[in-house]
Amino acid sequence: MKKIFGILLVLVVAFSACKDDDDDDAPTTGIIKGTVTDAANNETLSDVSIMVFDATTNETIGETIMSGADGMYSVTLDPGTYYLKLFKQGYNNNPPAGVPPLNISVSEGSESVNDFKMQASEVLDGGSLTGKVMLGSNGVQGAYVLVTSGTMGYSAVSDKDGHFFIYNVPAATYTLTAYKINHNATPLSVTVTADANTEGNVNLTEGASTSLSGTLTFLATEGKDVNVNLLHPTTNEPIPGLVDMSENMSYSLSGIPDGDYLVKASFENDTYVVDPDWIIKNGEPMLTANGSAVVIDFSLTNAVTLNSPTNPMSTTVPIEIASTTPTFEWTSYSSSSDYVIEVSDANGNVIWGGINDGVDPPLKNITIPSSTTSIAYNSDGMATIPNLEYDVVYRWKIYASKNNVQEPSGWNLISVSEDQMGLFIVKEQQ
Repeated sequence: MKKIFGILLVLVVAFSACKDDDDDDAPTTGIIKGTVTDAANNETLSDVSIMVFDATTNETIGETIMSGADGMYSVTLDPGTYYLKLFKQGYNNNPPAGVPPLNISVSEGSESVNDFKMQASEVLDGGSLTGKVMLGSNGVQGAYVLVTSGTMGYSAVSDKDGHFFIYNVPAATYTLTAYKINHNATPLSVTVTADANTEGNVNLTEGASTSLSGTLTFLATEGKDVNVNLLHPTTNEPIPGLVDMSENMSYSLSGIPDGDYLVKASFENDTYVVDPDWIIKNGEPMLTANGSAVVIDFSLTNAVTLNSPTNPMSTTVPIEIASTTPTFEWTSYSSSSDYVIEVSDANGNVIWGGINDGVDPPLKNITIPSSTTSIAYNSDGMATIPNLEYDVVYRWKIYASKNNVQEPSGWNLISVSEDQMGLFIVKEQQ
């Protein structure tokens, strides 16, 4: 009997060891992979530069990866939420400036397939600009690099070795600079030549000292903590690292580099938006960082809920639809007198509806009665394109308006849907 018990004990130990070995072999990372193609002809694109970002901090992850001869790419990552940015000479960046990227979730052992299409650049005979962001003799990762000339701006983010690359830049003379938390850059003048590459390094120094803080109040709703981001006003892109999640309805950022920024509260999908009436009348809050302490407070309210077609709140992956003239549906918003719909293309250009805030008082381009919570695309015949195009990402939003005789316009906005909702892409049925 003792002999049998001993044998059983050995088998149990051996099984446990095998199980531990299996646990040790279990994957602790996930994979994002896919294929990059030309949007016009579906041909695969090789040598596309792909950068990976942490979606919670906007910081770059690792080195730049490249698509292969077959257009395929693959990157192994720890569990988390990420987004990708794609760059190639002769093609527009994906996503373009001002358009929020699509978040991708990675879990242990997962494989997330994300294919990308790139559209040919409208810039003919553009040049490119490459170089490094340096702190002394060391390359700096995660710096936001920008070349500007007037209202034109082209950007990149430095990889783990400090390298950056900016493609499809019109020939001109630009100011080249970089933004990195706790650092200031020394801007320099660079001249980009048509169909050629220009090299230029950006040098950083430590000691950026501007701070930003503020409080959040909520209009007619119970609030919660939200994120606050700094964006560059030329590109409308978030600056990596310059983001804070409020705590007890207060937020603070320090070590902000010198320069001008747009300040965005509630940038992520969280059911809240900044008071849209204040934004329409005054524009987005601006910060000029010059070493001082600045306070910017925000008033927020409940967002208008979009129902269809839209991505779910948990992701910014566009939903696929079949119709080129879809019907948009949303939930009724309390106290609204009417609604305004706005449909934009992937580059942020309004193609239907919206509000013209270039006149005083602002003018609604379309008015939808409050009793109506759906409308077909281009039902008034005023869209810039009569039918939406296939394989193009679009975004729609709804503004809730309320009659107000005290306003010069006779109305004011009381809410709007969230910036990162209402994403969809029209796919041709096979």
